[in-house]
Amino acid sequence: NMALKRPKKPKFKPMPKAPKMSASDDTWKAYEKRADAIVAENRKRKSEYDKKLKAYENGVKMRESIKTKAKNKAF
Repeated sequence: NMALKRPKKPKFKPMPKAPKMSASDDTWKAYEKRADAIVAENRKRKSEYDKKLKAYENGVKMRESIKTKAKNKAF
């Protein structure tokens, strides 16, 4: 595999600016659609980051356990 490197935190997309309260229903529905799409994208980025972080942490644990076993075997 490759060298162990902590994954970078993801950059999340900012939420769109809400329309004025006097805006039409269509405008509000379009805003809701945009907001939902951004929330979904941000969740996807977060889950990918969490997956990579878990793999990183498991790699660290594995290395530590091997190190401990090797130390105990010496002499």
